[in-house]
Amino acid sequence: MHKMRAEFDYDAFVICNPDGEDLEFVNSLVDTMQASPYHLKICVPWRVTDRYYCSDEHYIQQRSRSCIVVLSNNFNKSKEAISQLQFAHSLSPAGKERRILPICLDECEVPGYLQQVSKVDFYNTKTRMWLWERLYLSLKSSANPVPDVNLKNLPDVVQ
Repeated sequence: MHKMRAEFDYDAFVICNPDGEDLEFVNSLVDTMQASPYHLKICVPWRVTDRYYCSDEHYIQQRSRSCIVVLSNNFNKSKEAISQLQFAHSLSPAGKERRILPICLDECEVPGYLQQVSKVDFYNTKTRMWLWERLYLSLKSSANPVPDVNLKNLPDVVQ
């Protein structure tokens, strides 16, 4: 069984389409989450200086505790973002490690495998004021993954 490392270089890796409003939002997210009072370390692929020596998959799996996925109507236009999200999801397909934290910038299509994951709806102006605090609390809680369930005592129902 895969064990998570206790220490990571980053609290989160950002997966997004790095164009237009998505880029503006990510820059705002990074500036806010890295400043006081949060002081989180956020990895954004195009800002990482040693990216040419390590793949995005390495940052997602080995160096970042979780992933923030910025979903929008533009998200599916980026093959790189789709690939990063699929890789991140493959690390914890049932979501029990809480590695993926989606933020919806628009009322947009959410991939089926993220339907059961709690999302932050940035487009909802009524809840926007709680976005940063909720995101911070989600990232901090991902530092303590859900413990593995002991499956040895469960009956085998698959024939």
